[in-house]
Amino acid sequence: MYKKCYQGKKLDHNLYEMHLWEEDGKHQVVEYKNTAYVNCSKQEATLKGLNGEFVKPITNWRFSKNPMYRDKNTPGLHFHDMPAYQKFLIEKYGINDEPSTGHREVFFDIEIEMGGALTEEYIEDAPKPVTSIAWFDKQEDKWSIIILDKKKQLNRTKARNKEIIPVPTETELLKTFVKLFKEMNPDIIIGWNSDYFDIPYLYYRIEKVLSKKAATSLSPLGIVKTRKSAKYKDQTTGEIKARWYKQDMYVDIVGVESLDYMRIHKKFSFRDEPSYKLDVIGEKYTGLNKIEYEGNLDNLFEDDIHKFIQYNFRDVEILKLLDEKLDYLALVKNLSHKGKHNYSEVYANTKTQDGAISAYLLSEGIAPPARDPNPINKKNYAGGYLFCPTAGIFNYMFDEDLTSLYPSIIMSLNIGKETLVGRIIMPDEKVVVENKEIFNCRYALNDLKKMDQDRSVLVQNAKRSNTNIKIKDLIDLIESENLAVSANGVMFRTDFDSVLSTILNKWFNERVVFKNKMKDAYKAGNKELGELMHLKQHTMKILLNSLYGATALGSFRYGNVILSEAITLSGQRIIQESAAFANKHMNQVMRGEIELC
Repeated sequence: MYKKCYQGKKLDHNLYEMHLWEEDGKHQVVEYKNTAYVNCSKQEATLKGLNGEFVKPITNWRFSKNPMYRDKNTPGLHFHDMPAYQKFLIEKYGINDEPSTGHREVFFDIEIEMGGALTEEYIEDAPKPVTSIAWFDKQEDKWSIIILDKKKQLNRTKARNKEIIPVPTETELLKTFVKLFKEMNPDIIIGWNSDYFDIPYLYYRIEKVLSKKAATSLSPLGIVKTRKSAKYKDQTTGEIKARWYKQDMYVDIVGVESLDYMRIHKKFSFRDEPSYKLDVIGEKYTGLNKIEYEGNLDNLFEDDIHKFIQYNFRDVEILKLLDEKLDYLALVKNLSHKGKHNYSEVYANTKTQDGAISAYLLSEGIAPPARDPNPINKKNYAGGYLFCPTAGIFNYMFDEDLTSLYPSIIMSLNIGKETLVGRIIMPDEKVVVENKEIFNCRYALNDLKKMDQDRSVLVQNAKRSNTNIKIKDLIDLIESENLAVSANGVMFRTDFDSVLSTILNKWFNERVVFKNKMKDAYKAGNKELGELMHLKQHTMKILLNSLYGATALGSFRYGNVILSEAITLSGQRIIQESAAFANKHMNQVMRGEIELC
């Protein structure tokens, strides 16, 4: 399997140069012809489309100006709008999702002289000297630090697995780091807030003090890509400002995967921390805190360089221990290989989901569809149910937990773009359940049956054209075609399984297998196998629970906001009605009217 892949220069029409590193670590350059699929006759077909159409591969097609949209000059085009490198990985490895091994992983941290606020302009300008760079090379089990020693207080020391390299000037510090970094040739570098500080600051500082050539030499291909914030005009002050530097300021050292453990923790811990400072997180999960000192870090550097070294090493040690405890790097590898993309792209759910589902479809002889050329861009739609408790003192309380609610709704209603028939367009009204008003439920099938059957309602079909139809005729249509209807009146076919329903069912079954193997391994005392199976089942859990979120994005080829709202509003209805039923039942039990069942 691959460790990393980079889409290089375009050689010819849809012909790309792919840079690939596999488990042996060797760099390969592969030519890849970026194929798409187009509708054709049955005789010409090699695959089928999502809706059963016959398709064949083609290479003589072109992107529209915006690759997110279908090329209008090529009708019936499928799967042309995925990044070429990801399609290359899907075609090369298929549904093989076993993570690669043998990565050279390096945990690192830098220190600089204290300066201004961490704005985009500050980082790009990189005005303050770097005073030390510390790292732990996991492959070599070796700790290293390069430290600016202007007073010549230190000697170069090299113990069994620790090396201290003092240098008299920052120039020498950066030169030494570049040299050692290139010798290490790491596959993955891991830091804390490193995507938004350590890596960009270090890159720009090397460029400023040494040269651009020296900075770009950190990449095994000599390519470093930078991304900067878009600018906007403050409507109040008229001042030109950077838009959210923390999301848009980024430096990509091509050929070296960077993982920001703070970003990973925010994404995969599924909890909000009171603080995301490294010492707070470190103490909570590892019991280890930063080295304490008086005054500021500049004072520590000047007054006690030995303790300063301990401080820098401790930051790296906390990172190492965090991964030993949380195992996020292994999780990232699992998810990335599922989605056939690089590790540093794991933060985007749609990337993983798109790759995983597309790989599965191709393995089943189905060409993935193109993205919707005219997606519904509805930023605000009904979300999950927020319960506002009644104030007061109560003798008894209970809570209910609905396991895998959204995936279960997708499967039970057979939700999918290709199974979408249409939706009932009606104004939001109140629905009474157990003498309580429920809002934002819209109209499900049972609601329609309680209404005036001669009343006409507006129905929008899958192609977004509208027609009026009497409620009784609509009910007849739903029942004769055996349509599934969501809580907000979105209708789905059930005569075949949707892609979303199919993939969720597949992932559910895989997770059950992994969980059973995990239990058996732990029971047999095989801790290593148990931890591996736990990781695999956890990977499946994340895929299962994150699929709903992808459906709301116009860029996701297997979803749209209509599906998302059908899921959330059905979830609201289920929670509200089950809570009302449970509350009624428990009150009857407490009054002695019925027995607990």
